[in-house]
Amino acid sequence: MMIVVLSALLIPLRSHIPAASIALILVVPLVVSIAIGGILAGVVATIAGFGTYDLFFIPPYGTLAVGTASNWIPLGVYVLVGIVAVIINRRFQLQRERTAYQARILERLASLPATLISEHSVEQVWRTATERTVNLLDLRGAMALRPDGNVLQPANIAGDHELADKIAETFIGSNGMARIGAITIETLKVRSFALSTLSDNFGFLVIWNEELPDALVQALNVVASQISAALERTQLHDTRLKLDTLQEIDSWRASLLRTVSHDLLTPLAGIKTAITTLNEFGASLEPYEYTQLLDTALGQADRSIQLVSDLLNVTRIEAGAFHLQYQDTNLVELIQQVAVAIDFLSVNSKLDLTAPEDLPLAHVDVGLLREVVWNLLDNAVRHSPVGEVVHVTVDLDSDFFIVHIYDAGRLVEGVDQVRLFDWFHAAGTSGRSGLGLAIARSFVEAHHGRLSVHATKFGTTFTFTLPRIP
Repeated sequence: MMIVVLSALLIPLRSHIPAASIALILVVPLVVSIAIGGILAGVVATIAGFGTYDLFFIPPYGTLAVGTASNWIPLGVYVLVGIVAVIINRRFQLQRERTAYQARILERLASLPATLISEHSVEQVWRTATERTVNLLDLRGAMALRPDGNVLQPANIAGDHELADKIAETFIGSNGMARIGAITIETLKVRSFALSTLSDNFGFLVIWNEELPDALVQALNVVASQISAALERTQLHDTRLKLDTLQEIDSWRASLLRTVSHDLLTPLAGIKTAITTLNEFGASLEPYEYTQLLDTALGQADRSIQLVSDLLNVTRIEAGAFHLQYQDTNLVELIQQVAVAIDFLSVNSKLDLTAPEDLPLAHVDVGLLREVVWNLLDNAVRHSPVGEVVHVTVDLDSDFFIVHIYDAGRLVEGVDQVRLFDWFHAAGTSGRSGLGLAIARSFVEAHHGRLSVHATKFGTTFTFTLPRIP
């Protein structure tokens, strides 16, 4: 219709407008047809536009004759533009379909972690992991392989058992070990995913289906991480039940720290998937959007990795296996360096740092102390009202350096300020998590110092001390 309307308007002017300009104008309904109707509409519009252009705007008019050879140039360009537009539209359609497919996969997988956590035995986790993975992702089958001595044996099979036996024979070599990789059996594509954490190897998840798109493989990497965390959590639970009361308490604390460390691998895997998706479909984003999303994801991943490292260091400190690396350090400079990494601007805030001009050097482990300052400053920024200043004061007495970090955020009335530093304790609706604060307390106490909090109706002050070496 647009071609007919434009042609009717242009025919009276065709003797005054160059043929190339008319071809450019007729490209508009062609592009609109492709955008609205897709490939078929684009092909029809290209043919209709070509015929209209030749009949009414290429001499001799009213015929399909082209006349001079030079007239083929605008005709050829018009057809070429149509073909390119159809190809580009098809590529965008495929990208949208892949993105929608990946979104559906992630939506289906949202319920899996909670389901795995609810299981109370290793056998239940194996069964739920395979069966739920097959059901949620519409796979032909899945199989869990776990070590039995020095060989791998099927722990659970969801799908055709006869086909699973063939797959197991292919993946498990004569030495009983798995052959990692992707293979094709009959008409099915088969792929394995390692199930492991920092401390244990649980085996492999093997899945098979007619097609295994990249988006599905990336999602299954997340699934493998979730299954590994659930298996370790279940094993830790079983071990804890076999200990007496005192051993149970000590083991619970150490095991829970390890479990949290491994649970953080799941968001890291999700971040990596997001980055991969941005990298694959980033062409449809504006450059600043692409850069901003990628930088944000990478920054979150770096911080998550640092948190895992902090938790492992806490475990080593409590086990007496961590030795502090002392060096003379300027506390003011260290605090200023950490403050640069804290996002004060996002809450329209800033840092006010006060310290004596003749402050001596502190003898500390710089890595651990940097994490103490980061956790406390980040805590202050996140819980201060927008626009408030975070005040940091460094004092000195005969025995200790004393650092006060004050923010205008208030704790919920009745909160136990002592328990604020307990692992995984949250101070009501204030949201001040005991995880970062517990890490800070552990690192301060490793220096033979003390971390405390004092809250009033006007704000909250965290204070830590560090021994002064004369």
